[in-house]
Amino acid sequence: MSDFGDFSSSSNDPTADFLARERAVLGGDADIFTTLDDTTSPTSFTATPDLGRSSALSQYGVMSPSSAVSTPANDYSVFESSYPKAENLETSKAFHKAMLPEEEPDVVRQWREKQKQVIAKRDEEESAKKQEVLNKAREDIDKFYEDYNDKKQKAIEENREREDKMLKSREESSASTNIWSSVSREFDISNAKAAYPTRDVSRMKGIILDLRKDQNAPGTIIS
Repeated sequence: MSDFGDFSSSSNDPTADFLARERAVLGGDADIFTTLDDTTSPTSFTATPDLGRSSALSQYGVMSPSSAVSTPANDYSVFESSYPKAENLETSKAFHKAMLPEEEPDVVRQWREKQKQVIAKRDEEESAKKQEVLNKAREDIDKFYEDYNDKKQKAIEENREREDKMLKSREESSASTNIWSSVSREFDISNAKAAYPTRDVSRMKGIILDLRKDQNAPGTIIS
């Protein structure tokens, strides 16, 4: 029993004895699993060990609970840092700035005002020209109807005079006893040359004139 130590001299704490035996077996690797509170009472195993304070765990790639588990407040701050608000992004600001109406340069504004004046002047000139054309058209229409009415009245008067002459000539022919005198009045017995080509009726005119002069010509006496 001397090879295994004196069990009678062991502590009454079975947990401390178990940890001592495990440390003896693991040797130097036992420091990885040690904590600052490894000498406390067994109630320390019920609590979550603070593995973040052990530098040995970090070098073996073991993640401590403090780094693996984070509070909701920390998660929200990490999310905000990774995904900032849209209005804080440079692209969002540039897009918002592009959507805003840019201030018109002075050169463009002056050119626009000048064009507006030119267009207004052109519209005014076109309106005046249109009114002038309408006034001239009204004057031409009035003049046309005035000339038309004058010519119409003149033609009516000439036709009335011609009608009066024809009725007077008919009355004279009816009162005359020489029918050839009435016939000779119906055509031009002068030798004036016509303005347009016609048949030669000079022989017929001569015959009618001879009959008018002859007192014994047939048809001279009308009963």
